[in-house]
Amino acid sequence: MKSFLLSLFTLGSLISFAQHASCDGSRYYSATYPVDTTFGIVFGNSTTQGGVNADLELDFFEPSGDVAANRPLIILAFGGSFISGQREDMHGYCDYYASKGYATATIDYRLYDGPLFPIPDSVVMTDEVIKAVSDMKAAIRFFREDAATANQFKIDTNLIFVGGISAGSIVGLHAGMLQETDVIQPYIDSILTANGGWDGNSSTNVQYGDEVAGMLNYSGALKWASYVDANDSPVFSVHDDQDETVPYADGEATIFGFPIISLQGSSLINVKAQLEGVQSELITIPNSNGHVSYFGTAAGTDSILTSSLEFLYPLICNQPAPVSIVESEMIEMTIYPNPTNNMVNIELETSEVNLINIIDLAGRVLLTQKSTGALSSVDMNDFAPGNYLVEIKSIDGNKLLSRKQLIKL
Repeated sequence: MKSFLLSLFTLGSLISFAQHASCDGSRYYSATYPVDTTFGIVFGNSTTQGGVNADLELDFFEPSGDVAANRPLIILAFGGSFISGQREDMHGYCDYYASKGYATATIDYRLYDGPLFPIPDSVVMTDEVIKAVSDMKAAIRFFREDAATANQFKIDTNLIFVGGISAGSIVGLHAGMLQETDVIQPYIDSILTANGGWDGNSSTNVQYGDEVAGMLNYSGALKWASYVDANDSPVFSVHDDQDETVPYADGEATIFGFPIISLQGSSLINVKAQLEGVQSELITIPNSNGHVSYFGTAAGTDSILTSSLEFLYPLICNQPAPVSIVESEMIEMTIYPNPTNNMVNIELETSEVNLINIIDLAGRVLLTQKSTGALSSVDMNDFAPGNYLVEIKSIDGNKLLSRKQLIKL
């Protein structure tokens, strides 16, 4: 077994990046901060399908005593099939990211409050999603307005990320990817118009933008993966490959087992993102018909959240996450030829099938393939000259086994 920590930091020093002022080599990845929380902050007002008008509130989390002038912000929305759930459901996740140095918030959004039997149809549920997206956009604008005025929350408005779990992720993905330039069906356009248009109707501060720097997609979906285009922000996704609640690919989302709306899930979003040149990482939970099964255990939760930090870190600090690799968990890897002009051979000390990832210095996964026994080959012919990382992960993508530098000539 060999230690790869030194070589990883050496690779990070090969080129010079401009970093966010708050990056210190551990914040946003390995550091742990105590967290302060402020509950019940009003950020908007909206009316449900059932005619109930109410203020929208959020809970805000931040590192205790933070001296940073501005911080990246993650806004998270809860799951519950748009009929249940509450912002408190996301407290643990907000606390986790805040303990790593982020400012975080969990928000209210409108839930369906009409009759459940008969089950609402796809038009009704599309209206519900658009209402929720309007609420998410209001939360984004709330923080931008604060940054331009009182600056109570000390947010870097260039680094606002959105996401959530299940229905909350559907909200985040549409807030980040559904834009006025997208081609939408006439009935969706009518629903948008009835809900205040592209800005929504959840707040009046529409002079502030609602664009985002990236998305955390935990078992979410889009109405159509075609909403993904080259102008979209990076997206990190995790999904069970046989999910029976929100489709992994193309299928029907369900409530109580009844199909309610057709959606295109993380698999198709990732494919479209790759085609459009949008940075995208998808962790697939294989052979699983569960829904958000990966958050069912402490080990699974820690692994997925750590992977999300590795995805976010380069977007903020402009270099790969300073991953501390435990030597006892490593397997021996030999890469040759290195440097290479095209084909590269990857020899492992195990014949088990693992995942091979090729990663650029911005942390983007450019290629993923399965290892073929102890010796595998990767075609680098279409890669631009430069420095890359070869990463070996367990077949479920949850355990890092090895990482080495590769130079393409």
